[in-house]
This record gives sequence, C-alpha cells and structure tokens, in this order.
Amino acid sequence: MISPLSLCLLLVFVSLTALAAPITQRDGNSDCTYWIWNTEIKGQPTEGGACRFTVEYGKAERWGESTINWDWQHSNQTFAELPPACPQPAGTDQTGFAISEECLFATVHIPRSATPLSKLPVFVWIHGGSFTAGSASTPGLDGSKLATKGNMIVVVLQYRLGVLGFIAPPSAPSWTDPNLGLRDVILGLKVVNQVARFAGGDAWKVTVGGQSSGASMIRALWGSPAAKGLFRAAILQSDPMIYGFAQPSITAHLRDAFYSEAPLSACSTLDCLRAIPVSEILTAEDQLTGTAVYNVEGVPFAEPIRPTYRSVTLPADPTTQLFENPWSLPIQPFDLPLLITTVKNEGGSATQRLFSDPVPMDVATYYAAFAQLIGSDRAKALQNSATYALPNQTGFGQDGDTFREYFERATTDGTWRCANRDAAAKWASAGGKVWVGEWTQGVTYPDNGGQGDYCTTKGRVCHEDDIYPTFGTAPNPSGDTTTLEDSVFSHWSSFINDLDPNFGWDKVPWKRYYGNQQDIFPLGQGGPVMICPEGFWGSVAKYDWQLYG
Repeated sequence: MISPLSLCLLLVFVSLTALAAPITQRDGNSDCTYWIWNTEIKGQPTEGGACRFTVEYGKAERWGESTINWDWQHSNQTFAELPPACPQPAGTDQTGFAISEECLFATVHIPRSATPLSKLPVFVWIHGGSFTAGSASTPGLDGSKLATKGNMIVVVLQYRLGVLGFIAPPSAPSWTDPNLGLRDVILGLKVVNQVARFAGGDAWKVTVGGQSSGASMIRALWGSPAAKGLFRAAILQSDPMIYGFAQPSITAHLRDAFYSEAPLSACSTLDCLRAIPVSEILTAEDQLTGTAVYNVEGVPFAEPIRPTYRSVTLPADPTTQLFENPWSLPIQPFDLPLLITTVKNEGGSATQRLFSDPVPMDVATYYAAFAQLIGSDRAKALQNSATYALPNQTGFGQDGDTFREYFERATTDGTWRCANRDAAAKWASAGGKVWVGEWTQGVTYPDNGGQGDYCTTKGRVCHEDDIYPTFGTAPNPSGDTTTLEDSVFSHWSSFINDLDPNFGWDKVPWKRYYGNQQDIFPLGQGGPVMICPEGFWGSVAKYDWQLYG
C-alpha cells in the first residue's frame, strides 16, 4: 500500500513531468527531435552518441549591436547543418565552409539520454583564431563525445571577428565601445543561461572554456561587468597571456589606418560602409594586419586585433587588474575556479613558420629575429640570459636543430608558459582556486602538419595540439592517444561537474591548488613539465601588458 508521503511525491513528480513535456519533448532518442516553445527542432544524431543542433542565438547588422534571436524557426540555417563561419581571411581552417555575416550561431551537443529534468552542467567553448579566424566548424570541435562521456551539454559559440567584430567606424554608434565580438559572446552566454533548462541543462552550472584567443576572450570576460553571473568556472588553454588588451589609442590608430584604405576611404556614412562587399572588407583587413605590427607600437604579431579596454564593456585591462589590484576585477578570483593549461612547445608553430628548416647557429640572426618580434630591449635580455642565450657556436648544434629549439623555448616561455603561471600565482594569492597543467603529449593539429617539420618531430606538442584530445576527436587515434583522451575527459568532466579536476573516490592527483611550479600537472606521457626561470619574465623581460598598458 502506498503511503501518503509516497503518493504526494509521486503526484509532484507527475506534475513536474507534465509541465516539462510541452517545453522540451523528443520523438525518441534516435532522431534528435525536440519541441521548444511549440517549435519543432530536429537535430543531427552524431556518431559520438549525442544530438547536435545549430542555433542562431543572435542577429546583428554590420558594426551594429547584436540582439537575441528568438525566431529560430525562420533562420536561414537548419538545425541539423553546421553553421556558416563569420567572415575571415582566406586560407584559414574554414576553407570549404560557407562564410556569412549572418553568423551568430552556436552548435549544441546534448546527450541523447538527457531529459528536461536532467539538470546537466553546460560547457561553453569559445573558439580560437587570433580574434580574426575560427568557427564552430573548426577541425576537432565536435562536442558529442565530451557531452556523452562527460554527461554534459557542450556549446560552441561563434562571434564576430576581425574589423567586423572589434574595429567599428566612427560613423557607427558602437565606435566608442568597439568590442562587438566580446559582446556577442556575452549575449551567447545570456541565451545559454535562459534556455539551458529546456534542453536538460542547469544554468547554475555553466563553465566556459577556450583555446588561444578563445582563452584570451575568457580573460576579457573577467573584466566585463556584463559577464558577471553568467558562468561559474573557466578553463583557459594556451592563452597568450603576454598580451594585454588594446588601449583606446592603439585601437584608434588601427581604426584610422583601416578606414583610410580604399574602398572604405570613399565612404562618409555608415550606410555606404555597410554596402561594401565583405570580400573587400577582408582584403583591407589583410592589409591592416600585415602592416600594423610595424607601424603601431604595442600591436602584437599574434593578436593584432583585440578587444579594447576603457570602454563600457571592458572598463579596464583585466590582465593589469589581476597583477596590480585583483580585487578590482568585476569577477573576483575567489568566485571563479580556474583550470589553466599550456602545451610543452607552444612556440613551435610560430618557429616553424619563421624557420621551416633547421638554421645554423648565429647570434646576430637570433637577436635580429627577436628584435623584430618583441623589440630590441627584450631581445638583448634574451641573449644575455643564462636560460635563453644562443650558444656562441657554429653549425647546427649537437641535436642538429639548436637554433630553433632555443628560439622556440624563449617564445613558449615568454608568450605562454611563464605568463600563465605568473597569472595563476596571482589568482591563487587573491583567494582563487586554480589548477595548472602542461600538455606533455598531444595530437598534431592541421595547422602544424604542413609548415615545416619542427612540430611533428621529437614528440613536440605545439600550439593547438591540445584541441583534438580535449574533444576526443583525434583522427585514427593510437592507443596512447586514446589513453590521453580518456584522462582529459575525466579531468575536464570532473572540473565541469564538481569544480575540481581530480576524480574518483581516491582522487587522481592533479596535486593541490596551484602554489608554485612544483604543482604543475603533466597531461600525457611526454616527459616532465618544463620550469620557468625565476625572476626573468615580467621583470628582466617585461610582458606586453606591462609595456603597452
């Protein structure tokens, strides 16, 4: 006989189920059909065991403010197709995919077992690409395995790029706060918060993650008051933390240079600028990014176009705030657990683009290359350093590639490894929980396989080689790769679910919260992690945010 209490609980459960069913209902698990707000949404079943949906979360005119798009059924994109990428230069990973200015889409991966009452955590991925390239269709960003194995919803956000996302003309209302791409991401997070429950997600359990400039975008979110409360944890992979964000004078120089180029220089109104074909916009952008690093002080080679601070969206540079007054950040360190990783040979990708083959050891060439990239003062500091000084020898060195190895180590340490560890130490000293890892094993990303051999030899793990194993999408994985993917799945899922990358009853040891370089966790079987020289980066050799902030 059912007790009164059991009957009451049963009635409550039936009532909740009845309320949920009209909001989100599926015609079985196999065909990935949902009903949201009386709208049929039919997604794409994936091999990874999830349902993938493409949703247009926002609408925007060129250089206009993005607004939430609730009219999903009238989008030009079907829910089952991959979305068009935002406009970007030719030759990126988006070759072969459609490109459109109507590009504020997100791909959403949901486990087929999810129900309206599942309350799954949500992982929102912000793609990289130096703020000028990338999309949800970038190789490797299939969230279906992560969604099913990690029992979570995975969302990959697109946002406006390049000059269309970060350098508005003076005739546009957004020119004083040109961070349109950043505002797109914030809008996307707001939509995720509002609709997560309809797909079985929990808006209180949103974690943001990103790689390269996607991680830089998360760093910008730290400093944006509008982003507060939209996520509870963050994973930053390979953030080039040597760079702060652009002060208004730098963006003003870029804006003046860009809009003085033909055909933009012929326009005096916003309507005229909006009528210029996007292909001509991108050609002018290529000209800008190819010359600005030489003509405008403080413009980095890796991210010539970036978010701008001293604006409504980004009142101050969050990098400077973290190091000088972390309690001034809109999102406080003690409110946001972080997982920060870099790869063992971050600078290898840039090294092989500059030097496709081994280079004979020559101190003058070494100095000249760094002077061009980071200025003469820091180039001298490198050459006088016990860690980074190129041996004063001839030939190719004992290993046959000494010049490139020294060049890559200095580039990796200064741009990524040591900058990230310094930031982690500051985050921890301000009361934040932060774990730091180094990928000692990876999977070669397409960008690294066709521009020289540096990244494909000697077990090197170059920038972007963490993307495939993060999502479990390595092509033809070996046994070692599968082991790496399984380990990453476990750590990432544990962090996203429980705010701790350790997992299991006996806690697989990602050591304790970050306190010093002995706490770096090796991701993979590629040997021990590298150690940064004490007192060099940020002191003898300054970070960009220290010099140009």
